[in-house]
Amino acid sequence: MRKSGAFTRIELVVVVAVITFLLATVIPSLTPAREHAKRAVCLAHTRSLGISWALYAEENDDRIASAKTARIQRIGDSDTFSMVLSSYHNEPSWSCWVPEHLWDNKKAHEAAITLGTLYPYNETRQIYRCPLGDQDQQRTYSIVDSMNGHEDFAGVSVRAVRKRSEIESPGTRMVFIDEGRVSSESWSIFPDRIQWWDSVSVQHGDGTTVGLADNSARYWQWVDERTIRFARGEMDSIVSAQDNPDFDRIQEAVWTLKYRP
Repeated sequence: MRKSGAFTRIELVVVVAVITFLLATVIPSLTPAREHAKRAVCLAHTRSLGISWALYAEENDDRIASAKTARIQRIGDSDTFSMVLSSYHNEPSWSCWVPEHLWDNKKAHEAAITLGTLYPYNETRQIYRCPLGDQDQQRTYSIVDSMNGHEDFAGVSVRAVRKRSEIESPGTRMVFIDEGRVSSESWSIFPDRIQWWDSVSVQHGDGTTVGLADNSARYWQWVDERTIRFARGEMDSIVSAQDNPDFDRIQEAVWTLKYRP
């Protein structure tokens, strides 16, 4: 006779089978919840950057932060760094770029954020990256060209915004975009042709997070399969942009126009 409370081998097999079944049932159902939570964090990060961007303009005579990313340099042999200005990077930028010879230096990547003009308004480095972004990089968000970034395009007379007061309908104008990885400059989309320049990310369920000039953050789901294929390197930048509503939506949000030849 077995002792009271002990399990037989058959009972143990049944218990293990039940637990396995429950795990197989419950764990997949938790995945969407985790994804939604990460999307919410990404939106919160983008919104926080937008608030910092607005505060910077308020304290700088309405001038918005430079969307370009000036390089950093090491000061002597220490882990202290400074921002390097040039004829192109002619004003302090919202964030910085780490040159190749410093790429393996963690302190350099931290300095690329803390030396930026937005950092004093929110000294939380974590808000500069999406939780689904490249785990080895500390920034995944970029500011778009039209917000005090690159504007030298032939064929279309477009000018980058310099002051916040120049922005009409701020709820429709894009400022930030999640690239899913660190970018060496402001995020670009051609205003003078139907062609992608920089790629987009596919995060949180085939879309990306954007920050608008009214300090709101939105998740934009891609509606054209070609956008996703372009982002994954499966289509070229011209073919994937033709008659693509995703391309039109972003081009208009960045430059307030949909280019047509």
